[in-house]
Amino acid sequence: MRSLRGPPTLKQMFQLRWRHGGSIKMDATQKRKVLSQFQNQSDVLMYDRQAKPTLYRWGPWVAGGQMLMWLNFADFYWRYSMDKSEETGELVLSPAWKRACISAVAIIAGVSIGGGLLHYISRSVASMRILNSGSTVRLETYRITGRGTKARDFPTANMFSRDTLYTGEGLQGVTRQGSPQYSINASGNSYAFIMNRAGWFKSPKSFDTLFHRSVLPTK
Repeated sequence: MRSLRGPPTLKQMFQLRWRHGGSIKMDATQKRKVLSQFQNQSDVLMYDRQAKPTLYRWGPWVAGGQMLMWLNFADFYWRYSMDKSEETGELVLSPAWKRACISAVAIIAGVSIGGGLLHYISRSVASMRILNSGSTVRLETYRITGRGTKARDFPTANMFSRDTLYTGEGLQGVTRQGSPQYSINASGNSYAFIMNRAGWFKSPKSFDTLFHRSVLPTK
């Protein structure tokens, strides 16, 4: 059924804009209140995966193993792929273009899967800290070698997430059915960093106040 309502009047537009502006001001006030908790504190732990630095030590082996498997498949197909000849009915070596295409697809698949696994490891967060009285966020991410972590520092104002951490479910209130991960972005980074909801969070509601944005910031 088609709506009979016309375009919003000037008064309605003003009311919507006033409410939106009030919401922005309220969010800014809440953020300042949360950030005030970090005043005169040089290091506050906000998230801990509660896992060993060698959590993903199996990663390089799995990535390398499956790459080798796909490479062997590509080599086998290039060497031994056979087709039945239309003229003689006998099995002959497949055309070079066909063997090259299938072999190339196999190599690309191996590199993509292995590279994707290592990329996932490099974006997985082991811990998160608020430094310098709330002005800096330090993420400790796992190394693709599977041993140790790497520190990455970002201005707190540059961190954002379209995901909400607090759900009110589970022991810490962060459990979400079907979604065991929480993602957070840093301006200038193409890919999000990943936190496991099974880890320890200092204050899930503070996370959402500081970082949740329903609209992405403009670049």
